[in-house]
Amino acid sequence: MDESALKQLIKLDEFAFRSNLDRKTLDLVFDRRTLEAIKYAFSRYSIDYLDFPISTGKESVVFRAVSDKRYVVVKVFKMSTLKFMNIREYIEGDQRFVKQRIDRMSIISLWVRKEYTNMLTLYEKHVPVPRPIGFFKNILVEGYIGTKEKPAPQLKDVQVTEEIYTMTLDGIKKMLSARLVHSDLSEYNILYHRRRVYFIDLAQAVDIDHPMATEFLKRDIKNISTFFSKHGIKTSFEEMIQDIKNAIPKNLEQED
Repeated sequence: MDESALKQLIKLDEFAFRSNLDRKTLDLVFDRRTLEAIKYAFSRYSIDYLDFPISTGKESVVFRAVSDKRYVVVKVFKMSTLKFMNIREYIEGDQRFVKQRIDRMSIISLWVRKEYTNMLTLYEKHVPVPRPIGFFKNILVEGYIGTKEKPAPQLKDVQVTEEIYTMTLDGIKKMLSARLVHSDLSEYNILYHRRRVYFIDLAQAVDIDHPMATEFLKRDIKNISTFFSKHGIKTSFEEMIQDIKNAIPKNLEQED
């Protein structure tokens, strides 16, 4: 990369200090709680340093980092900008977390734990996702997907082929077989590396028994169908539903 992680974040105004809690303050990544969490995560997961930011958004910043001479990913969720109401619907109704307290103080750490849990479930079922490494408070550590020079591209930046379409469908089927629905699937959270697709951003994935699982699955399939259709791949929502029907548990089956 041409610029260090530090220089890029300074340009993004992530370290600015302001006495008033204005809009820019709410976007800051490194408040004191996060710095303390990063310090602990670095020690616990043997992280040497942050290499460069892979992506930055309203809710998180994703870094490539180095751990024991190997690349890993460190995802830092912003403590002040993760919207309580936006993520609550993906937790409530998920039987795996039914006994967990859900309030504004605990929901971020629960959200990070949920992404790790989903990733671990899928990884163990051989669904193509990053290798889960660990988590602490608002910090998630996972395997890096990419080359020494740069991270793997998102699907939106790839020359789309029938092979990629087939792999994406197979990934959705495997995810369903693992009893999970991604719930936010699009060309932005699928990576392509060495002729394989990888599903990322898994915090919102829900168990198939979640009351909104069917609607989330429909939305996922609609998004993917629309994307591939725009790139000349012959498909449709109805065709995709039919294609993955055998992988859909009975309580999620759609009417023909």
